[in-house]
Amino acid sequence: MHVHRNLRSAIRAAAHTADSTTALYDGVCDAAANTGTTYAYVYTQSDDPTAPTVHATAGDTDSAAIPTVPTAPSAGVTTVDTAGGRECHVPVLDGDDRYATLSVHIADGTPAPTDDLRAVGQTIGLAAAKLTAEAARDSLADDLDIEQRQFRKLHSIAAQMIGCENERAIYQLAIDAAENILEFDICGIDIARDGVLEPVALSTSLNAADSQRLPDDEGIAGQTYQDTTTIIVDDLHARPDAAPAKDAYRSLLSVPIKDLGVFQAAAERENAFDDRDAEVVELLMAHVGETLSGLWSAHALRESERKYRTLIEQSHDAVTIHTRDGFAFVNEPATELFGRDESTLLDLAASDLVHPDDHDALTPITDDAVPGDDHDTFDARVQRPDGTIRQCEVSTTTITYEGDPAVLASIRDITERKRHEQALERKNDRLEQFASIVSHDLRSPLNVAKGSLELARNTGEHQHFDRAADALDRMDSLVEDVLALSRQGELVAETERTTLAEIAADAWASINAPDASVEYDAAAIDVDADPGRLQQLFENLFRNAVEHAGDDVTIRVGSTPEGFYVEDDGPGIERDAADTVFERGVSGTDTGTGFGLAIVREIADAHGWSITAVPAGDDAPADRGARFEITGVPVLA
Repeated sequence: MHVHRNLRSAIRAAAHTADSTTALYDGVCDAAANTGTTYAYVYTQSDDPTAPTVHATAGDTDSAAIPTVPTAPSAGVTTVDTAGGRECHVPVLDGDDRYATLSVHIADGTPAPTDDLRAVGQTIGLAAAKLTAEAARDSLADDLDIEQRQFRKLHSIAAQMIGCENERAIYQLAIDAAENILEFDICGIDIARDGVLEPVALSTSLNAADSQRLPDDEGIAGQTYQDTTTIIVDDLHARPDAAPAKDAYRSLLSVPIKDLGVFQAAAERENAFDDRDAEVVELLMAHVGETLSGLWSAHALRESERKYRTLIEQSHDAVTIHTRDGFAFVNEPATELFGRDESTLLDLAASDLVHPDDHDALTPITDDAVPGDDHDTFDARVQRPDGTIRQCEVSTTTITYEGDPAVLASIRDITERKRHEQALERKNDRLEQFASIVSHDLRSPLNVAKGSLELARNTGEHQHFDRAADALDRMDSLVEDVLALSRQGELVAETERTTLAEIAADAWASINAPDASVEYDAAAIDVDADPGRLQQLFENLFRNAVEHAGDDVTIRVGSTPEGFYVEDDGPGIERDAADTVFERGVSGTDTGTGFGLAIVREIADAHGWSITAVPAGDDAPADRGARFEITGVPVLA
């Protein structure tokens, strides 16, 4: 048993210090190997049961052939007899999510502690869930940062295209953007002329020999041009109509440039492009197409503005043009985003559409615009007529519109993205909270178990072993309750008729305070409650009294017309602190975690009760200190 307690302690320490799942699994194996097991490894099951994926090993792994391994049940430990002992395969779980399996080899003559190992698997699972959530959050933040930078740069490219005086400059800007912003290795632009798609621009890694002229109705490029439809090809070798310039090209993104030509990007690996790539290139090529159309028009500026309006109307994002007189243009996605029709929007100011707290962010739109290279990106909350709020990212560029300075704003709805970020943060916070709760509530029974074992060693009396066993059972119940709470929220088990004084006495037995005492004024009161959770409520209130009123505190448990109370003869609660003592993290001592009274409130809430901290007042008895009243408790006859 001593070895297994060391194993659990070592694995908890490894889980606490790990900063990645790789470090977690390495630390867990090292901890197992250093606490009495022959060897340990962490693996995940693959499609081939004879070839699991091993993530970490430690100990005498030469004796571990890592053969076909059993699939451990989701809530149990599988034991397999091996030479010199047994392999215990422990599922690494967080709720219903399984992350891996820990296998430890226990030598002959040593009992396999199934319950301890299951708890070990749950400890590792909690840590793996937290680290996985943190990695997902960091990855999402990186992706969002890249997307925002690309979005800003593409708007800058679009503004530069408007000022281009020849086709070559437009093509070069588009290719530069594809190479430097979108990071495409191989790309080119073909323009339709006299029934042929003619290459006019190539990426720097290509030369003229790498391109070819094709009829504008042949191949994937011809289909893209004729149908003005984007095509993504994951494997060119599987497309009989594909005619790549090089056999090494495996995947392709083909995007129409209006009805003028085609942009294509290729890669030497399969599945290189996705829908997001297509959307971004479509936006870039829309700018290319509009600018070309403007240059080719006899009335370049007027035609460019008209074509640009068409581009904006077809954009997936909301687009507005704002002049000194207010809105001059809004596209259809803008009417959907703002929840108002076009005529209504054109009569409103930008501040009418945005949450009052975000008005200061509108400066790039509301200030007098001066055409140039000014670009801004900021977040703002759009407030719809029905009261709903949408989180938006706004990118602005100063332009000339119908001869006057104006601000072009592209507005992207990022509400779902924000919700996803917040959900990740909430999950992370909840994991941290439950880890703290487990460590806090396990402290008392752990101390009782340690003290009982010490007494048993010193006296040889067997009743101390019984008390230690009861404490360990209590610890196991706490772990199970907290894990259930983490999966199902604030949940209370089935209730039953419970005598208040008996539960309070059981709770007091787990408190290590020999000089303190409890007086019961509610011995005859029965209530409808979950006994385990009610005992936990009393334990936390008793522990709070000992911690704040001293080791010789006297605690009273009594009844009220609406429930019961717990009070002590300590210094009491300050009036201005009575409303905050139940908040998570609030503690009146240097050593407290600040979770004890927060847990008490959660237990009361789970029963449908209310709890109040009563500050000491002028009318209170002289010997009364802190008092907690639990109300809304039906007393059973």
